[in-house]
Amino acid sequence: MNQAANLQRTMNLRKTSEETHPIPVTTPEAVGIPSEAVSRFLSRLEAKNLCMHSVLMLRRGELAVEAYWRPFDERSLHRLYSTSKSIVSVAVGMLVGEGRVKVDDPLIKYFPERAAENLHPFVAGATIRDLLMMAAPHFHEACTYKFTDPDWAETYFKTPPTHRAGQIFSYDTTATVMLCILVRRVTGKEFLDYMRPRLLDPLGISPEAWCVETPCGHAWGGSGVLFTARDLAKFALFCMNRGRVGDDQVVPESYMADATSRQIDNIVANGDSEHQFGYGYQFWRTRHNGFACRGMGSQLAVCLPDHDFVLVTLGDTQAIPSACAAIYDALWEEILPHLRQQSSLPPNPGAHAALQSRLAGQALLTVPGAAESPTAARVHGRTYVMGENAMGIRTVRFDFEGRAGKFIYENATGKHELGFGFGTHHEQRFPETHYFGARIGTPYGQGYRCHTSGAWVLENSLVVICYATDAYFGTLKMNFVFDGPDVTVLMDKNAEFFFDEYVGFASGSWQ
Repeated sequence: MNQAANLQRTMNLRKTSEETHPIPVTTPEAVGIPSEAVSRFLSRLEAKNLCMHSVLMLRRGELAVEAYWRPFDERSLHRLYSTSKSIVSVAVGMLVGEGRVKVDDPLIKYFPERAAENLHPFVAGATIRDLLMMAAPHFHEACTYKFTDPDWAETYFKTPPTHRAGQIFSYDTTATVMLCILVRRVTGKEFLDYMRPRLLDPLGISPEAWCVETPCGHAWGGSGVLFTARDLAKFALFCMNRGRVGDDQVVPESYMADATSRQIDNIVANGDSEHQFGYGYQFWRTRHNGFACRGMGSQLAVCLPDHDFVLVTLGDTQAIPSACAAIYDALWEEILPHLRQQSSLPPNPGAHAALQSRLAGQALLTVPGAAESPTAARVHGRTYVMGENAMGIRTVRFDFEGRAGKFIYENATGKHELGFGFGTHHEQRFPETHYFGARIGTPYGQGYRCHTSGAWVLENSLVVICYATDAYFGTLKMNFVFDGPDVTVLMDKNAEFFFDEYVGFASGSWQ
């Protein structure tokens, strides 16, 4: 099988095989947490309309809470986004333990071919430690590279620096990209492949776990890892255990202590109030002497060593900037007070059964509103010809049948159809096939898996929301307002690298 076909096969993976090395399961009460507190925690997330996919709570190495929102479950591979960075840090720690690199080595030592390129001294002097603690010599909005750049490493070495490395926190995913390439340079393997025999397999990390690639074919460890929620929980427990798996000290304890402690201040350079407590080696410090792996969209593994507790969340909350703060607030106010006591609670079968019943009924959020409107019969089957608009939408039509509808439209890429349910989701593939697949910059060739729902929020106003639920997560929101023979459309998106042609206003009339 050639590489392109293998990447396509990998991208199509949705579920993992049967789990190995399962985490022991217990009840919340057995580890000192009332089931009612867990229910209140979940209610607070729902009250904020957070699009959650999973929530796990572990204490004393046992899985006390495991919540999923359909279609996600314990075998669902899920994009971790920047939570991936913490995994890269552990890969570097493994190299340190094997004596193959030192954190105070200049990065350029491992790229001698770049030394002859008249490097700026700020770039030449940057160490592995500097990159680990996000103190590289560049300041840019997110990174030195653009997704259209064929060689992301070259952008690191050739982009003019803005300051001396190692002094100030400046979040730059290029630093993690270079650490991934460092692992490849030293070991001859991508970082997950290098970690597999000594760490990932002993932990029971899914063999199907994989990483999106950069345009030049390197693993994009800054954002691209896909794990299950249980995989992330196992990784978090490993970090809480200071780098040990059984009797094997896979990563030096001293490295893990440094990686998860405050190496640099980040209060000025980070606007998120929950992540202004310092930064380690690709790990964030939190309140209450904790540390966290953190990624866009509420991908979190929050570790509280003083309480032997881990919270894992996965979701797609890109549309809600305050989502992480809401999760932390619920953790501190509903769960933390019960962690301050070490004893178990008496069994509470009624409360636990109520919690389990709640968890069994959870599904992705649907659009709130009515399933019916007299407007539906009036506009059903009508084709609207749209005026010139930034989205390039030429025609729009709606068909309604029962508790479902179809948005049928034509844009620059052709004629498309997007189904949606009222009060439920319609699962399908989004009708654009040019979005990235397993490698950034290379089209997937088919649509992303997505779940779409709609509702009449007013008699003449239809809202449709589409959640991309593939290796890339994103939200597309659409509002259609009907007035006589006219329709006015607003579309907006929260997604990285896609849905870009679905942003703006349009107006049209039926023919």
